[in-house]
Amino acid sequence: MDKIRGNFYKYIGIVIDYVLEFFITVFSLLVEVFRSFRSLLISLLFFGGCLFFFILWIPLSFGSRDGIPWFWIVLFVLVFPVAGSFAITRLKYLQYMATEYFYERADYYLLGKNVTYDTMGDYGRRYARKIEEERKRQAEERQRLEEEMFRRQFEAFFNDARFGGYNQGGYRQGGYDYGSAGYGNTTFDGGFKEKYETAARRLGVSTDADKYEIRLAYKKLAKKYHPDLNLGEDTTRLFQEINAANEFLSDENIARYKQMYGQG
Repeated sequence: MDKIRGNFYKYIGIVIDYVLEFFITVFSLLVEVFRSFRSLLISLLFFGGCLFFFILWIPLSFGSRDGIPWFWIVLFVLVFPVAGSFAITRLKYLQYMATEYFYERADYYLLGKNVTYDTMGDYGRRYARKIEEERKRQAEERQRLEEEMFRRQFEAFFNDARFGGYNQGGYRQGGYDYGSAGYGNTTFDGGFKEKYETAARRLGVSTDADKYEIRLAYKKLAKKYHPDLNLGEDTTRLFQEINAANEFLSDENIARYKQMYGQG
């Protein structure tokens, strides 16, 4: 009976996860499309000035009489990126809340693990707390990285002035060359970028995925390939790879990748 209940909660969670992921993907695509149209309209207005304003105003004022509501179309193009982004945030909130609720109950009946909360709303409140904690952590991390970068640049500039223009790229007359010292676009990360992208591919997420998308992907794959739930085939090695990828995509490495390569 416990196995039946566990599989029931598991498959309910999977269905909800895929359905909400579908809507998140659709809304994300639409937001990008309408954001591009909005940028085009703003650019035309900026470069065209008053001439474009009057050209645009004519169809906006009289086009609806011919059955084409131009005013509402333009308004929708301008507003949808903001409304769509809000909808994506709420869908991710629902996805986390529902999947955590059903997956934990599946673990309770199938694997004997404890349930963290009693109601789905408790998972939602935990998600809100984690979002706020993540926002504060990222702000502190950005400030720390900026202070560290400023300190290194100051020390390098001081040494450059002190030793007459010699830097890691060689001797140069004049001021300090940040690119030669490793502060430009070229980054030597010891293979970090390749390892990060390999781990992201292992979990089936993009490199700009946030920690919650990564965690959901990990939980989905861990349940799918857990050795205890796949008695007919050996999934131990694959399960270990999934765990290793999840461990590598830690909060620290996510922040480091986004800082180094401008993702997110």
